[in-house]
Amino acid sequence: MHRSFFAGLALSLLAAAAPAMAQGHAHSHGQLSLDVAVDAQDITVRLDAPLHDLVGFERAPRSVAERGRVTALLEQLKLADKLFVLDPAGGCKLGDVQIASAVLGLGSAPAPAKDEAAPEHADLDMTVTFACDKAAAARFIDVKLFDAFKGVRSVDAQVATAKGQSRVSLRRAASRLPLDGSAQ
Repeated sequence: MHRSFFAGLALSLLAAAAPAMAQGHAHSHGQLSLDVAVDAQDITVRLDAPLHDLVGFERAPRSVAERGRVTALLEQLKLADKLFVLDPAGGCKLGDVQIASAVLGLGSAPAPAKDEAAPEHADLDMTVTFACDKAAAARFIDVKLFDAFKGVRSVDAQVATAKGQSRVSLRRAASRLPLDGSAQ
């Protein structure tokens, strides 16, 4: 209970600070947001991504090929430890993976009704929990989103640890996210 409370609190604080830190960051293709909370035995990663950057469209799939792309994406996201490679020093193992996208009918948000106008932009949200022997010993996460999704140009990451908070903008050439509060 204590661990999940801390992770939830840290992610809530990051989410509350996000508008001020991002200075009005809006949905922008090629730009993903990442929030990371580190507590004693867990590392929680929350990803917010334009759906277009992951599957090439921002609406419900219309064809067999598009449904196949969504299915492949979901299988890829379930293997989140391949997208977020944690420093082995933390002894972390992949735990729960939750995926939400209203337009795809995933998560708690209902899918838009067929007669309802489709949103102009759609996102996919994912929350991943890693259970760790000693999460604070993990010094970094190698973010492999650039390799997995060619349209990703940058990842704006915020990290909350017992030592404080930091914000880092990751690029393809510099995709290691430090967990100690230092910038790249």
